[in-house]
Formats: sequence, structure tokens, C-alpha cells
Amino acid sequence: MRTIDLDGKRAIVVGGATGIGRASAYALAEAGAEVVTLSRRAEAPAFTGSREVADRISHRALDVARREDVVRVLQEIGDDGGIDVAVLSAAVIEPAAVETCDDDLWRRHMDVNVDGIFTCARSSIRQMTERGGGKVVVIGSVSGMVGNPGFAAYCASKGLWVNLVRQMALDCAPRGINVNSVLPGFTSTELADLYDDQTKATIAAAVPVRRWATPQEIADAVLFLASPMADYVHGVNLPVDGGYLAAGPI
Repeated sequence: MRTIDLDGKRAIVVGGATGIGRASAYALAEAGAEVVTLSRRAEAPAFTGSREVADRISHRALDVARREDVVRVLQEIGDDGGIDVAVLSAAVIEPAAVETCDDDLWRRHMDVNVDGIFTCARSSIRQMTERGGGKVVVIGSVSGMVGNPGFAAYCASKGLWVNLVRQMALDCAPRGINVNSVLPGFTSTELADLYDDQTKATIAAAVPVRRWATPQEIADAVLFLASPMADYVHGVNLPVDGGYLAAGPI
């Protein structure tokens, strides 16, 4: 039986301090990778479990909306040993329908979810090209495939990535770089607090498996796409959503 072994690989997880990013960082480290988490938080996230695994994870503060800082920090990480895997999970999500979405809210979503993540991807891909290959995994959302009432800017920012992942895959595949994305459904992270308990229950009842995802379930898909098992997978937007998209409009 094949297992995922990332021993000797170096990974970055942008947005790795909380939620899906944090779970992904730990999954990569459990598979043997040396992981650097990057987020606006100055302090490293607390990782429980094996001390050996936690010791493979380090942390650096980075605001992905500051493009010059992204380029500098990723280059420093590259110079320190290279980047083989880039998991891009940083995002902002703020509720606002189209008519109430002001310019500042729209710009915050584009600065982080689009421009910031693109800068991270581009910087990582340039380094991976020099190294002869690598894996880029973007954390998208089912909200990039269907609308989510009251989240105009967020849905727009995630929808852009569905096609950009395909384009990046076409550009990068000949250089041995896999670019794919995971599209989480409703997941029990800190962002779930945007919804009240009744809304959470209503959403869970509408998902075919009748519950929200755990961050670990999303991280398992990230780990697959970051591993040699996905060497022939390019340009895929993989829903991990309990059947949410298969169910049709809710």
C-alpha cells in the first residue's frame, strides 16, 4: 500500500495559522515535510500532537496584501532551502450584498484573495521552475462555483481562481509544476462564526452528508494534491464539500 512521503520537501502554507491552513500545515509536516506557515499573526500557531511533527513547522509573519513583502519573504525562504510545495490558504471573507458592498470592502477582498494569493503563487512558481518542479495548491471555495447570498466580493474573488488555476496549470505543467485547487464546502473553522446557530443547522441539513466539514478533511485533499500521488493531476478544482455542489441550488 502506497503512503504519502514528503520527507526532504519544503513547504509553505500561506494563511497557515488557523483553520484549513493550520490543518494543512500539520498534515504536510506529518508526511515529513519541513513547513513554514505564513500569516498576519506575529506568533506561531500552537500545534498539538507529536513534538517531532510540530518541530518541522516554523512560522513567519506576512501580510499577503503587501506585495513587496511577499516577494521578499518568499525569496528569503527560497534562499534558505527552496520551496517544493506552496499551499495558498490566506483569505478574507466579509458579508455584503452587491448593493451594500462598498469600495473598501471590495478592495480588501481583491488585495488578499486575488492579488496577494497571485503574488504568492507567481513567486513560488518562479522558484519551482528553477528547481525543476513543485506543487501549488490553492484553497478556493464552493462559493467560487455557485453564489452565496450576501457575499458578493468573496464569491467574486473565489470565482476568479477557478479559471486561473486552469490557466496556471497549462503554463506550468511543461515545467513539472502541478497547479490545482481544493474547493472546501462549509467547514468548521473560525469563519463559521459568521453564521448564527440556526443558520449553521440549516446549512448542515442542506448538505447531502448532513454536516459541516472538519479542517482535517480539507487538509487530506491538500496533502494528496501536494504529493507524488498527484503527479498527473493538473488544473483541477477539487470540491471537498459533502456533495454540496452535486446537490444543486439550495
